[in-house]
Parts: sequence; C-alpha cells; structure tokens
Amino acid sequence: MMKEEVLEKIILETVDIPSLPPIAMKVLQLINDDYSSIKELEKLIGRDQSFSARLLRIANSPYYGRDRSIDTISTGILLIGFNTMKSLVVAASLKDLHRKFGLFEQRLWEHSLGVSIAASLLAIETKLMTPEEAMIGGLIHDVGKTILNNSMPESYSVIVERVYEAGQPFLDVENEMLGFNHCHVGGLISRKWKLPKNLESVTEFHHATDFSGMEDPSHVNLCKVVNVADAMCAVLGIGLRAPLEGYVVNYASIGLSSGRFAELEETFKKTYAEQKAHLLE
Repeated sequence: MMKEEVLEKIILETVDIPSLPPIAMKVLQLINDDYSSIKELEKLIGRDQSFSARLLRIANSPYYGRDRSIDTISTGILLIGFNTMKSLVVAASLKDLHRKFGLFEQRLWEHSLGVSIAASLLAIETKLMTPEEAMIGGLIHDVGKTILNNSMPESYSVIVERVYEAGQPFLDVENEMLGFNHCHVGGLISRKWKLPKNLESVTEFHHATDFSGMEDPSHVNLCKVVNVADAMCAVLGIGLRAPLEGYVVNYASIGLSSGRFAELEETFKKTYAEQKAHLLE
C-alpha cells in the first residue's frame, strides 16, 4: 500500500468527512450538466437568499477589478464564466460547513477572506494568474482546518492553543499531535468533493516547498501566491488571536522585491480594513 493510501486511511478513520452543503451540491451538478441553462442556475441559487447574497457579495468585491457591478447570478456567470462560478459556489458555501460558529470559526473565516484579498492583489501585481482564481484559492485554502475543527473540536482547540503558546506553525503542531495536517485533509476533501483541480492543488500544497507531488504543475504559481498571501496575513494577525511569529513571507518566490512587497502590504491593510465589514456579513 502506498504512503498516500495509508495516510488517507488514517485520516478517514479519524476525521468525519462531510458532504458539501446541499445547495452547493445541486449547483455543481447543474453547472456540470452540459444541457443546463443560466436561467436554471439562477433560479436554483435564488432559492437560498443568504447563500445567493454571499455569492454576489464575494463576486462584487472591489479587488476583483470589475468595471461593472454584478447584481444577478446570471450577470455573474456571463462576466466571470461557469468555471469561476463553480469555484465561487464552493467558496461561498464554506461558511455553511461549520457545525457551530464561535470565535475560532469567525477568525478562520476572517483569515480566509484576508488571504483571498491578499492573493488577489498579488495576482494583479505579478500577473501569474487571474485575480478571480487567486481570490477563490485564498478563500478555500484552509478548508482542511474547518473539517478538522468540525470533526474533533476538543482536540483541535488544544492544537490551536499550542500554536499560540509555543509559537509553532499549525502544520508542525498538527503533524505532531495527529500524524497528518490540514493540507492532507484539504487535498482529500477536494478529491472527495470533485473540486476543480486548481482548488485541489491549493488546498493540499499551499504550504509546500517541493511541488513534485503535484499532479498539474501549472497550479504551482497559484500555490505560491496563496502561500505568500497566507504568510502575510499570519504575520499581520489577520483572522488570528495575535500575529504568528516565525512565519517567513517568501515574496521572492513570486518575483517581488522587499520594497514592492512592503507597498503591497500597506495596500492590503487598507483594502482589508475597508472591506472587512462588507465581506463578513
């Protein structure tokens, strides 16, 4: 049995892997149907007001760089396309995965939103991918943490305490206490949900330094951009109890100088402060 299969077996024995929220599953089924229409999709999403509002709120985020607002689902599909809408549906449904929504869950959601904004700004600057792809990658990158927290809240709260008390990265504490980490879980859940391959890559490899295990090398840049955005948010304490020490922001990996990165960091702080209330509703 291969190492990956052993790891998957351990995770499945330990972690309760949920289904996607029903609305997201139905939307994805419709998007994947070659004979479905935009009107059918809009009707389906429109049945869930809170979900459709969240979807439109994310689609209208200013860091998307659009000249016109997206006021209906059909407009959104026409402007951003079926593939991006598919990923956006998954990202918008993440909040519904939480079985409870306390302080840690709120911070995790804030952190993911922060990373999505930072990744979008970095994508615009570096032109390594579209800001839409970077934004959605940022939103979904930590889905493994959400699943772990849902499945083992008491154990995961101990991991969170260790992260802050010892100043260790999440990955190190998770590996030590569980024998696997949120990236392993993120990759597994992405395959179970049949997510687009770029999202599968970013959930599994956003902390990687070696990308040899990645099925599609074209997604390396997305992982690197989200990694830099994640580290930026970690050192700034975005969506965290306090800034995390020991995080290295490897901005050179995406071709940025220290001076330019510092300027982008300032832009990010202003953008996040302006958008926080709008995006966290």
